[in-house]
Amino acid sequence: MSRRHERTGETVISVTNAQPGRSEDLDSRIARYAWMMSIRIVCFVLAVLTPSPWRWMFVVAAVFLPYIAVVLANTQRSSTVSGAAPFIAPERPAIGPHPGVVTQPDPDPDTDRPIDTEK
Repeated sequence: MSRRHERTGETVISVTNAQPGRSEDLDSRIARYAWMMSIRIVCFVLAVLTPSPWRWMFVVAAVFLPYIAVVLANTQRSSTVSGAAPFIAPERPAIGPHPGVVTQPDPDPDTDRPIDTEK
């Protein structure tokens, strides 16, 4: 006996079309923030090593980069997976009549007699 209950009209979502998990999203945010902070470190090093006109560009970049990094790290992915397509089960074959001997029904005996219309 099967314990599986069939539900008609219910939308079934395929796992392959599911949205990415929260941990995957968090990992990408951490990686994005780490790259921005490594660029900030490079800006500090270049601010010390370069002459005056370039120095101030690198200092300004190093000052404003944390704000930009936080804003970019907190944005969610804009490329989300579209809604999943519902699973449509294939049609089940129907059980037809038994392919045995086909017989014609007997004609109705009442149709052969004339109908008495007088009373």
